[in-house]
Amino acid sequence: MWFASVILLIRKAAISGGLIYRVTRQNRARGIPEFLFSRPGLIRSEMGTTIRNIWKASLSGAMMLLGIAIVVVASRALTHRPQGKTESSSHGMVLLNGGQFLMGTSGRSKHVHSGHGSQPGGAAGLVSSSTNDPGREAGDDDERPSHRVRLSPFYIDATEVTNADFARFEQATGYKTDAEKKGGSWVFKNGQQDWESVDGADWQHPLGPDSTVSDKMNHPVVNVSWNDAAAYAKWAGKRLPTEAEWEYAARGGREGEIYPWGNQLKPNGKAIANFWQGTWPDDNRMEDGYFYTAPVASFQPNGFGLYDMIGNAWEWTADWYADDYYKHSPAKDPKGPKSGEMRVARGGSWFCSEGYCGAYRVGFRGKSPEDSSFNNVGFRCARDVN
Repeated sequence: MWFASVILLIRKAAISGGLIYRVTRQNRARGIPEFLFSRPGLIRSEMGTTIRNIWKASLSGAMMLLGIAIVVVASRALTHRPQGKTESSSHGMVLLNGGQFLMGTSGRSKHVHSGHGSQPGGAAGLVSSSTNDPGREAGDDDERPSHRVRLSPFYIDATEVTNADFARFEQATGYKTDAEKKGGSWVFKNGQQDWESVDGADWQHPLGPDSTVSDKMNHPVVNVSWNDAAAYAKWAGKRLPTEAEWEYAARGGREGEIYPWGNQLKPNGKAIANFWQGTWPDDNRMEDGYFYTAPVASFQPNGFGLYDMIGNAWEWTADWYADDYYKHSPAKDPKGPKSGEMRVARGGSWFCSEGYCGAYRVGFRGKSPEDSSFNNVGFRCARDVN
């Protein structure tokens, strides 16, 4: 409609211009002085009015187009926004709206596990006695009872903290990790039958002194303890996520399902996260393309736009561990027990196979002492909204 108005006004201007031209030629031919027929109050006023009307109509049309464009873009953004997520690019973090979700796992597992502790093999995260996919079972005792939790909004890193991130932290502060202070870390290498304490292994040398991360700066940092993760988070102006925040984020808006993407470990037979495919410890078929860690964001994100919530590297959380905590945890913003001997880690890692560990379920709870470090354990950070 505005476009038609502009056309009509332009046509009117052309007619007026033609009239001015004809009058000017006639008066000049008659010898009338130009200042007499150049009358601002008549011809120029009419022309100026016409031009102003064209400008107003054009401006009105441009504003209309801009408004339509804003509405279209906003509607598309709302259409593609995952449930529970608000768009944010706050230093690589995603703002989650919080709200209520079902935490934990229903039923009882048939599996017998050893802890995600400091001894070799502990970093595997709960050793399974079954060759079936542990994720298909109902869950372990410490994952029960499932219970409703309500969370306040919070930010969480879209990816795990990388070697490049941690390098900036060490360079800025001179910080030394627990592994660097102790002179070694727990390591599982390709070809080994179990975990070993390796002298010289640390975040810069994940497999030992002869290894390096110089070509893996976009991989998750590993061989970092809970103490190291907490120190980094404080330096970055962040914190570690609570166990409840981590599980809410990992579920990505889904409820009552085993994995962030549903109830099948490998949908259509395809590995869509970094975990062990094959028989541990002799055969890793590497269907996902990696034996150890993968670069962060190598796989599709979950419904909240978060990468590698399952597999790749275990992730430390803020909470102390207690096997009966779910039986009496608060319904609003639970923060774990007030004290304990081990901290909770979540998500499993590249080391977890279907017949051994199986800790890549969203409800699975791992645990280790604060000063322990392994070459399959890292972290991501969270931050309060206010």
